[in-house]
Amino acid sequence: MGKPKSESGEAIIESRSDGSAGLSPASEVRRRIALKLEYDGSKFSGSQMQDAARTVQEDLEKALSSFFRTDRRLVATLSGRTDSGVHARGQVAHFDITDQILDRAFNKHASSKEKVDVQLDQETLRTICWALNGILKEDMSVTAAQEVPNKFHARYSAVRRTYVYRILNRQQRSALGYNAQYFIPTSLNLANMEAAAQHLLGRHDFSAFKSSNSDSSSPICTVDRAELLNYGEGKLEFWISADHFVYNMVRIIVGTLVDIGLGKREPSDLSYALTEKGRHLSGPTAPPRGLCLHQVDYPAEFNLFQRGSQEEPA
Repeated sequence: MGKPKSESGEAIIESRSDGSAGLSPASEVRRRIALKLEYDGSKFSGSQMQDAARTVQEDLEKALSSFFRTDRRLVATLSGRTDSGVHARGQVAHFDITDQILDRAFNKHASSKEKVDVQLDQETLRTICWALNGILKEDMSVTAAQEVPNKFHARYSAVRRTYVYRILNRQQRSALGYNAQYFIPTSLNLANMEAAAQHLLGRHDFSAFKSSNSDSSSPICTVDRAELLNYGEGKLEFWISADHFVYNMVRIIVGTLVDIGLGKREPSDLSYALTEKGRHLSGPTAPPRGLCLHQVDYPAEFNLFQRGSQEEPA
């Protein structure tokens, strides 16, 4: 089978599950760049590419192709999927590029005598962030860029993900941040919710907290943070970190905690659901608008987006 082609006939650079990429026929040397993304998920039909719908991946790939002035599809591989309406502060993506495309993009306005080999230094990476943000719509932003080894993979190299779910628990709705919080006008028993959340810590089978039509990945997850924070004036945040999440896990956990807070369930019911593994034993799926992918962690060897990267001021 031949190499995949764009409409112009150029070979497409495609990232594979093992982190490798399909190269051009000339086998040009490729460079891998990791990006940190923020987005308001309200107007996205999720992060993953799909037909006839606006997605994070599609918008990012269009911006990449536009900036780098190429007909090749520069495949953006994300750290994980977020559903329609779900937000991100720390989504991570990677894409591959050749030196030829990089040089052409940065030398497009220079005369032949002025053309130079472009280095992926701090200034170049900062320029890439600024340029992409000038192309992307206002509900998505690239906050950091870093060159990474070719063995880095946004999804498969990740060792920990952190989500935050925001709840507004007061009598009247807010005019601010409606699309980023779950409004609950009935008083919640926070002590019971906090007690129930402690049962999530450790290594468990989360079959009771995944959608029935979810992916076939292992339901075994190790949770090292499960905390309900109360900022006063009805502003609540549920923080959870784990090495792995199953589909809709956080939203179902929040739905269960809210049921406990409303007195519909006991704190021990969450532990029972974990033990018995039945989806019917957990609560409803909370709305997507309160959920935000806060951070994705990687092994220290990649030193990803640490101080001194494009995320931090010089």
